[in-house]
Amino acid sequence: MSQNILIADGPAQPDPGAIDAFWKRACDQKSGLGSDYQVRSIGIDAETTEQIFAYIKTREKVATFSLPWVIDANDFPFAKAGTPVVLCDYQGVPRLIVRLTEIRETTFGAIGHAETSLDGPPVQDPDVWIPLHRNYWNGLLENYGRECTDDMPVLIEPFEYVGEFA
Repeated sequence: MSQNILIADGPAQPDPGAIDAFWKRACDQKSGLGSDYQVRSIGIDAETTEQIFAYIKTREKVATFSLPWVIDANDFPFAKAGTPVVLCDYQGVPRLIVRLTEIRETTFGAIGHAETSLDGPPVQDPDVWIPLHRNYWNGLLENYGRECTDDMPVLIEPFEYVGEFA
């Protein structure tokens, strides 16, 4: 008997061995990274992920956004200022490191130009950023029985670009 298995669309899960090797290379090439870091996948497809990486490298995108609801539901640790973050591409390959410089909490309904201007150029306008993220986060939150609301907590995580480590 055959079954149809539905797999959620999204970035590929990174290979822990590849992340360990990437982190070791990065630490060999750049001192002061420490031993505590987080891993994140970004983008809604492979092409968008590459554009996001380009904006990070040119410092046009200088923050990321996280949802405390998802962090709590998965028992992930909350990041702190100074935490390095390994960013993986859409295929799950670790590519870049950024270091969080600050963590600010707000609500989705309070997000305006001051917050969206930290993101990449195509989405810096709140009229673009808000519906895009509401849509994306609703898809993500559906797995947790939640939906993106104006009172939903959002973490704004400004960062500095550390580098790309091959």
